[in-house]
Parts: sequence; structure tokens; C-alpha cells
Amino acid sequence: MQSILQFPGKIIFGENTIDQLGENVVEYGNKCLLVTGQKSTRQSGALQRAVESLKEKGIESLCFSKVKGEPDCAIVDEVRALAEKEKVDFLIALGGGSALDTAKAAAGLIGQDLPTVDYLNKAPFEYKGIPFIAIPPTSGTGSEITLNSVLYNPVTGNKKSIAHPCFQARFSIVDPTLTYSMSPELTAITGMDALTHVVESYTSLKANEVTKVLALKAIKIITVNLVETVKNKNNIEGRKMMAWGSMIAGMAFAQTGVGVAHSISHPLGALFQIPHGLACAILLPVVIDYNSQVCMEKYQEIVDELGYKGEFSAYLRKMIKQLPLPQTLTEAGYKEGQEEQIVTATFDTRSIKNNPRMVEEKDVRAILEKCV
Repeated sequence: MQSILQFPGKIIFGENTIDQLGENVVEYGNKCLLVTGQKSTRQSGALQRAVESLKEKGIESLCFSKVKGEPDCAIVDEVRALAEKEKVDFLIALGGGSALDTAKAAAGLIGQDLPTVDYLNKAPFEYKGIPFIAIPPTSGTGSEITLNSVLYNPVTGNKKSIAHPCFQARFSIVDPTLTYSMSPELTAITGMDALTHVVESYTSLKANEVTKVLALKAIKIITVNLVETVKNKNNIEGRKMMAWGSMIAGMAFAQTGVGVAHSISHPLGALFQIPHGLACAILLPVVIDYNSQVCMEKYQEIVDELGYKGEFSAYLRKMIKQLPLPQTLTEAGYKEGQEEQIVTATFDTRSIKNNPRMVEEKDVRAILEKCV
């Protein structure tokens, strides 16, 4: 038996750990670029806390706060250009998956000559980048753990990932206090993103004994805490457990990849701006039904761990109905007529290769039909 595991160099989990940022990054230099969203980290005070912690250790910080929605290659190029112009020593991402993926790709592609889209389209390169530091204020994407960045590709009209072992964060802070200001809807969307990651990790063709232990633990943490945390914004213990579960989920799927739910969710996001976690929430029960033909025993292991008497997809449908989310793709903004583009884009992802059941084009169409 062989397992290959790759994690960030250092991960700190705990309340108020963002205040330890400065002391943990002094080894990377004395000037950094903070990449964040347009307003949420300012409004919550997270950005100010990060800046103050850096300042206490004599680290100069510049702020790039243009990231929004689905990150694309152009925004990565902007960050790269600014980082190179200002000669920063490292990049810090403070934000959700969009900010993390933007900063991760920018830090990794520092020193390269071509625009980001060329590398997304697989132009070869030798890594010359600078350290990437990750601080997520949501519980869902796992990008603080993974070595890939998911970006919108304007050439293909789809979301694709660019990956390199050196893209992985040198240091990550997972501070549950940063999630306290999340709305019920965002809590639900990011929570379902994390749950889909870890369910698809558990059944991935690349799963091993280590990742299965991590995945099963994360599945239980997330399913037990998600609904109550959504219902009660002040559920501090729930916030902490969701952050913990999301981090463990990232540790699992960073090793195994995900599956067809993620493969289909990417073009749905690119074409209809359906939030990634929402698309996953709608797709996941249907994908579980599809995969059950080849891995029913694994889904049975999950429901046994949860103490549920019934099928896993039924458990999830019952849970998702309690969340303040659209229950179909049509309610989420899907419009018929671009099915062939969705199918083509689905097979243009690496995730589909890890799905436990072989997927054909007709299967993608059938899954979509059951979700609309």
C-alpha cells in the first residue's frame, strides 16, 4: 500500500489566529501584496486585522481589492503586473475562493513571460514564483490547502484549473472568527461546496486509506453542523466546526481530486454565473444516485457513520431542502439551449477522470435533466 500526501508547509487553525499573521510570515520578506475582495473583508474588519499584524512586524503591505465573482485570467495578470512592479516578496490572499485562486495563480506565475491564459491552456513553464499565503474567511473552497487555481478561461468559455506543486500555500491560517459575518445563504453555499469536495474525495479513484479517514471525518462534521449553523448566525460552535470540517475536506480532496459533480459545476458557473457551491448542492444527490451502481458500499459506509437508515442521496436531499438555496438549476438561473457546450466543457476537466463510474456524454445530459 502506498500513499502520497502533499499539504501546505504550515497550517494554523483557531480563533483569532489571524492576529498571528505577521510573526508567521516574517521569514518570507518585508513587503507583500494582499489580495482580497471588494468590500466584505473591509466591512468585517479582517483586512484591518491582517494589515495591523503585518505592520507590527515591520512588513509593508499593499492591497489589491478588485477580485469579485468568478476569477478570470485578466485579473490574475493584473495582480502579477502589480506584484512585479512593486517587487513584493510574497502574496497573501484574504478572501473566498476567488481571492485565493487569483493570488495563488499570480504568485505561482511571477517571472513568467506569457499571459495567464496561455498557462491555463497548458503552455509549459518553469516555476519562478514567490510564496503564497492563504487566509480564507469562508468555510468551503479548500483553496488554502490545494495546489491548483480554478480560473475562467475566455478562450474556451469555461472554468479550468492550473496546477503546480509549488503553487500550494507556504502557510495557511484558518480562523473561524473570520466566518462570523457570513450570511445564511453564503454559509449554505460554501458548506455544500466543502461537502461535495469531501464526498467526491471519498469515492475518488485516487482515494487511499489516509484520505478516506479524513473524508469520512469531514463528512460527519459538515453534515452534523451545516443546517443549524445556517439557521443560527450566532452559532459560534457551529462556525468553528464548519471551518474545521472544510479544512479537513481540503486536506482530503487535495490528494484525490473530485468527480463529475465538480466537472459539470464549472461550465454552469461560467455560462450562468451559478455559484459553485450552489451548483454542487443541486448536482450532488443526482451524481450519488448515478455513482451508486459502482460504489454503493462506500455510500453505505457514510450513512453508517452518520447513523442514518436509508440511502445517502435521500439523506442529502432532506438536508438540502432545509437550506435557503434554490433546489433546481432552473431556479438558480440555468436556461436550456447550451447543453452541448456544457457537455463538452465537462469533459475538458481533470476531475471527471477521478469519478468512480465512467461517464459518457449521455450520462452528463441525463444528470442535467434530473437537476433542472
